[in-house]
Amino acid sequence: MMYKFLENGNSGSIWRDFDKLNEAITRSFLETSSLSSSVYPPLNVYTKEDEAFVQAFLPGVSREEIDLSVKENVLTIKGKKMEEELSEGTEVHIREIYSGEFTRSLELPFRIDAEKVTADYKDGVLGILVPRAEEDKPKKIKILNGESITNGN
Repeated sequence: MMYKFLENGNSGSIWRDFDKLNEAITRSFLETSSLSSSVYPPLNVYTKEDEAFVQAFLPGVSREEIDLSVKENVLTIKGKKMEEELSEGTEVHIREIYSGEFTRSLELPFRIDAEKVTADYKDGVLGILVPRAEEDKPKKIKILNGESITNGN
């Protein structure tokens, strides 16, 4: 059947139709938040025994639009990236840059000392220093030389 189609001199239109279909499918994925809030913003996370350092990449997001919160061992980053306004008559050809509201929660391997969390924002990169709660830090147990242990007598 494909050969008959090509023999009739329509070889260009099937490929144009296929390209249009492919563009429509791609556009539909990009327009419906294919970058869901579960993967935006992208993060780098580094941990040590007593702290973690989180980098969130938020180009185009103003500092005032970012909200940080912590609860137990979960750090949550919320915000809004404003969509750029297009002039009348502008048609979107490709839209791959995320815009809209986002929430990203990160579970750390320790409880967070919420009072000591610090954050800095520069050039679209949010850096967050997340200290481990004092009560969650491992405690060193002193081992005695056996003088205080009794065998039940």
